[in-house]
Amino acid sequence: MLVVNATRQRETDSFERARIRNFEMAGLIAIAHHDPKKMPDYKPHGEKPKPVSDEANQARARGAFIALALASGA
Repeated sequence: MLVVNATRQRETDSFERARIRNFEMAGLIAIAHHDPKKMPDYKPHGEKPKPVSDEANQARARGAFIALALASGA
């Protein structure tokens, strides 16, 4: 039974990855069709992200907490 459950979980994970990939591809196709200038630049896998300033991180965290408070009805 363990093998059957593992196989089922692997297939479910595979379908979920394909669903996410197709959703992202549909968004990129829509951008390319309607306004190709807004298409994001290609970044090779493994490229290191640019460093983000402390102010930007604090603003992102503040926005997340505000959204959380609004969602909880506070």
